[in-house]
Amino acid sequence: MPPKTTRKKPFSGKKKKAQLQERKARKASKTANPFNVEVAEEKSTHTTSVADHFVLGESLPSASQARPSDRPELVSYFEKQTPAEIQAARLRSMKPFDRLQPDAGLETSASDEPIIPFPTRPTWDYNMTKEELEEHESTYFENWMNETRAKYDATHERCLFESNLEVWRQLWRVLEISDIILLIMDIRHPLIHFPQALYEYVTKTLKRRMIGVFNKVDLVSEFTVFAWRKYFEEKFPELHITTFSCYSRDRTLIDDTKTYVLKTRAKRPKKRTYHAQGVKDILAACAEIAVDKPGLQVDWDQLIHRYDQNYDIQEQETSDDDEESDTDSMVGLDDEFGRIMDITQKEVAPHKGYVTIGLVGHPNVGKSTIINSIMRRVVVSASRTPGHTKHFQTIHLNDVVRLCDSPGLVFPTRLPRALQIVSGMFPVAQVQEPYSVIQYLAERIPLEKILTLTPPDLDNSMSYRWSAWSICEEYAIHRGFLTAQAARPDVYRAANTILRLTNDGRILLSFKPPGFFRSTKYEKLRVAEAVRKEVEEGEREIGNKEYSESKTGTEDDMDEDNDGSKFEIEGGAFAALGDQDG
Repeated sequence: MPPKTTRKKPFSGKKKKAQLQERKARKASKTANPFNVEVAEEKSTHTTSVADHFVLGESLPSASQARPSDRPELVSYFEKQTPAEIQAARLRSMKPFDRLQPDAGLETSASDEPIIPFPTRPTWDYNMTKEELEEHESTYFENWMNETRAKYDATHERCLFESNLEVWRQLWRVLEISDIILLIMDIRHPLIHFPQALYEYVTKTLKRRMIGVFNKVDLVSEFTVFAWRKYFEEKFPELHITTFSCYSRDRTLIDDTKTYVLKTRAKRPKKRTYHAQGVKDILAACAEIAVDKPGLQVDWDQLIHRYDQNYDIQEQETSDDDEESDTDSMVGLDDEFGRIMDITQKEVAPHKGYVTIGLVGHPNVGKSTIINSIMRRVVVSASRTPGHTKHFQTIHLNDVVRLCDSPGLVFPTRLPRALQIVSGMFPVAQVQEPYSVIQYLAERIPLEKILTLTPPDLDNSMSYRWSAWSICEEYAIHRGFLTAQAARPDVYRAANTILRLTNDGRILLSFKPPGFFRSTKYEKLRVAEAVRKEVEEGEREIGNKEYSESKTGTEDDMDEDNDGSKFEIEGGAFAALGDQDG
C-alpha cells in the first residue's frame, strides 16, 4: 500500500517575506560577529532628520573590521537631492545637448577661488576627559558644517562631501601619526582628486612631506602623464610626484591626446593581466625625502631591491624548493593579517621607532590596492565600490617602516556633482538621478559612437541631435534592458551600466592640464627633457669611458714600473754573482 502523502499547505507571501527577513538577519549577525562573541546591542544614534537629509554609503565589513569592538560603525553621509532638483535634472536630460570642444570640455586647472577649508582636529589637551573631547569636536564639526552649507547654498550647487564626523576623525588620526603622506590621485582627473586645502595643511601647518601618486596610469597615454607631472611640479613645488599602475599600458589602444581620435574612440577591453608597476618609484620617493629620526635607520636600498626582477626570481626559486610550497601563500597571508593592528588611542604623533607612510585620498582611487601591491599579497580588503575601507589600519613593511591605510574621504569642493560621480567618489548604485551625469559625460566624449548606438530617427540620422535620455534609452534597447511589467526600455539601468563602465575605465574620460590642446607648451617641455636626458647619458658615457681609460693607463704605468723594478733586481743579482766569481 503506497504511503499517504500530506496535502501541501498554503504558504502566504507574508510568511515567505518574514522567512526571508529572518534568514537575512541571521546571515548578517554571523557576518558582524564571526567569533560568536556576545556583544550588547547598541541603539542607533541617527535620528529621523539625519536620514531624511543624507544618503548612507554602506558596505560589508572587511575581515580586519569584523572582530568585536566598541567603536561606532563608520558610514559615509552625503546630502540628498530634493525631489524638485531630481525632476528638474531629469527634464534637462531629455533636451538635446551641445558637444563641447576638447579644449573647453577636457582641460581643467586649479581654481583661483578661495579654497574651502576641511575640518581639522580642534585643539585639545590631556586634561580633557573623553566626553569633553568628543563634545568639543562635535561642536566644532557642527559649526564647520553650517558654514560649509552656507557657502554651497550661495553657489546654488549641492555638491558631495563627507558629513560624518567619525570618518573625518579617521583622517585626523592618520595625519597625526604619519611621517610621509601619500596622496593617491586618479590620473584620469588628478586635479579633481587633489584637495588643495589638504596640501596646504600638511606642508605648512603640520610641516610634513607629501608625495602625490598618479594611479591607473595605464588608462592614459605617457604624454598625458608627463603633462600632468609638469603641471603639478610648477603649481605645487612641495609635492613629490610618482606614478603607479596595476596593469601594463596597452600600446595598441587609441591615444587620448589627439582631438580627431576623440571622435572615434572605442571602448577598452574588459580583461587585462595584473602586473603592478611603480612600487619601486614610490619607495624611492620616500627614500629621497629621508625622514631623520634619532637612532632610527631605514635601509631603503634593501626595500627597493625586493622589487627587482632578480630578487623575484631568487624568491620564486626559494619558494619552489620549500616542501610546503602548496600552503606557503596562505601561511604568509595569515602572518600579514596577524601583523595588522590598530594604533593605540594614546598615539597622537609620529612614532619614534617607525617611519609611518600614510595613504590618503578620495574613495575609489586605489589606496588599498597600492598597499596590497607593495606587500605583494592581499593584506587589506579592496573593492570597486567607493568607501569600502571603513577604519584606518597599519601594516608593517619591515621592522621600522609601516604603511597606514585610511578610508576614502570626499573633501568639500566647488566641483559639479556630476563630475564627482563620474570620477568615482560616490557609489553608482546610490545615485538618485544618473541622467544629468550621462549628459555631463556625453558633452565631452562621443558616447553614442563608443557604445555603437543607432539614432532612433533613421531618416535623419546625420542631423539627429542626441540627448542624455535618448542615449540611455537606445542603450537599454541595445542591451535588452526592459522593465518588468510594461517591457519599456529600462533607462535607469542603462545609465547605471554606463557609469560603471566609465568608473572602470572602459569608457575613458581623461582630463588634461590647461593649454594641452591649444598650445605646444608641454610638447616643448617633453622635447627639452628628452634632450636633457640625452646629454646626461652622453656625459655619463664619456665619464665612464674616461674613467676606464684612466684606469687602463694607471694599470699600464704600474706594469711598466713593475717591469723596471724587476729588471733592476735581476741585474743587481747577476752583478752580485759576477762580483763573487771575480
